[in-house]
Amino acid sequence: MSQQQIEFLREGRINGLPFLSFKRYPQHTSGELRYNELDWLNLYHAYYVLLDPEGLTEFDATSWDTQAAFENSLEDAWRQSAGMEMMECPEGTRVSVVGSLKLVKTPEGPLSTRTLFECAAVIDELFQFDGAFARMADPTLREFLLEGIGGEYGLPWRLASALAGRDLGGSVVLALIDFALNPVVPGLTSADPSVSWRELYPPYRFAAAAKAIADWKSDLEFQYPSHEVTVQFQRMLAKRSGLRMGRVASRLSGFSTLREAATVRMHLAERTPAVSFVCASRLFDLREEDVCALTHYGVNFLNDRALRFIDPDRDMWWLFPVFQVSQGEYRWPAEHVNLDEATDLLISAAVASAYDDVLHGTGPLASDHLPRALLEDHREVGALNKVLNDSTGLDIGWRSDLNPQHR
Repeated sequence: MSQQQIEFLREGRINGLPFLSFKRYPQHTSGELRYNELDWLNLYHAYYVLLDPEGLTEFDATSWDTQAAFENSLEDAWRQSAGMEMMECPEGTRVSVVGSLKLVKTPEGPLSTRTLFECAAVIDELFQFDGAFARMADPTLREFLLEGIGGEYGLPWRLASALAGRDLGGSVVLALIDFALNPVVPGLTSADPSVSWRELYPPYRFAAAAKAIADWKSDLEFQYPSHEVTVQFQRMLAKRSGLRMGRVASRLSGFSTLREAATVRMHLAERTPAVSFVCASRLFDLREEDVCALTHYGVNFLNDRALRFIDPDRDMWWLFPVFQVSQGEYRWPAEHVNLDEATDLLISAAVASAYDDVLHGTGPLASDHLPRALLEDHREVGALNKVLNDSTGLDIGWRSDLNPQHR
């Protein structure tokens, strides 16, 4: 950006005007910045439609071309990640999303991908009252979970039972959600640059899968999940619904260890996704061996499977949040990265989040995701702000929340 554009961005944030906004597009009428602005707004719009359309304002939802946003976003992602996290992208490839891009409406309101995630999480936790933790489970928590499943979070369960024409057990609903949350994505699961909206959008996949079991019962309805039974269930769902089960076909990361992701030279904004891709690679390898080993199948709380979460193996760090801020303190897996490496990863994560904040936020930079101890030390904050200033070219940073004893 030119110095004039930098000043424009800074003054806008001070006055409560985000740098990028649907209401202000096109703010930049020429040059590369105009195309970057369009790319970011497309990604932002597609993300919210995919996850939770309620996150978009009425203006955002009605003024933007949703199909163009999805096609451009999928194409951009494939082009940027070709040969790395995604398959090679043939030159001149144009991604297309076919079919009507409609949302899934129910008598209780729209079904969203976010609701599917929330429903899976609640059902998963309810399994602790049937499994190995039953004697230790807090009855108050059970009441809280039942209240959640009786409200918005239970919408997918009630919808699936209605579409299937019978009351479904938690294991079946979790398997339906898993099928829905693994769509076909150009470049990631398929080399085909064209995908139908029905195969891409999780709520559609969920409704279609529920309808597909209306006149068929699988072994999953009569026993706890196992890898073999669940995979067979997925295959039958694909056959009966006409929708493919998306499976990652590319190598997500060239790194084999967390230390590599922490030490190999790369831009600050690349390091956080590098860590995520290392963890995702491990997760997908595990998924191929045992699909039920992941958290949304209830088996966290069943029999001997539950024990791994009480005393997890040293090589299972990737099943948990790798870097955490807990009670204001920064935590990391010390057996895999040392203090210096963990510090570099913290700085990279902070800068990466600041980029997003700078683009669409206003006012002071968000800091809730950062360790409290870091923000209480003005020297640490100053050093972090210098890295951010050097990286963005913007005179912007976090504020130091100093306690009297630190002055």
